[in-house]
Amino acid sequence: MAVTKTILKNTNQETIVKVSGTAGSATISLATDCLAATQALDGATQKVDITCCLVSGLLTSAITVVRNSTPVWAFAGENSAIFDFEGQGFRDSVQNDKDIVVAIAGAEAHIILILRKVSGYATKVENAEFGSYDNKSAVGS
Repeated sequence: MAVTKTILKNTNQETIVKVSGTAGSATISLATDCLAATQALDGATQKVDITCCLVSGLLTSAITVVRNSTPVWAFAGENSAIFDFEGQGFRDSVQNDKDIVVAIAGAEAHIILILRKVSGYATKVENAEFGSYDNKSAVGS
């Protein structure tokens, strides 16, 4: 069974991604996977924090979460666990301007990452009233 990445939810504020499988890796791209249909990229750098990890796997499984070659989290032999960082009053912002690589080794494992968008995304939805010079098809005009 290969590793698969599934976007479970993608809004202007948050993206929820599930990565499942037995051997391999998947990259969560901040510029594409975290970009909601109601958003446009705003600037060259997107920043996304990890607010929660939900992990499930067989005892011989291992999951690593890496950003820019920097290990962020490692889970080994977990049956299941929830790590709610934001519920504890913080977010994991280590290398938050870099894509997230999730690698799974050994037996079958699953991880759900709840990601909070910090910057680098602009909403296409503009609720303000339009004037005669506004371009309704362009963000920020």
